[in-house]
Amino acid sequence: MSSQILFEENAKKEILALLDKTLDADNMIVEKDNPLQKVLTFDGEEISLNELGGVQKGSEVFIKNNLVSLFRLFKR
Repeated sequence: MSSQILFEENAKKEILALLDKTLDADNMIVEKDNPLQKVLTFDGEEISLNELGGVQKGSEVFIKNNLVSLFRLFKR
């Protein structure tokens, strides 16, 4: 049984574009104006497009698409 949240890839890319983010050659999420700067989760981890589960409202905290990350978000 899988415990992932799934978004279509196009929806993820649109969300990133709205937040001035893009992808590097390794499919990691980076700042559009500084592609060497990777974005981080609230745990300080780099995050790829495949791992993206969402972005915390009112911030740029990126959330991985797994239950542990979601539980940590709701505990905050």
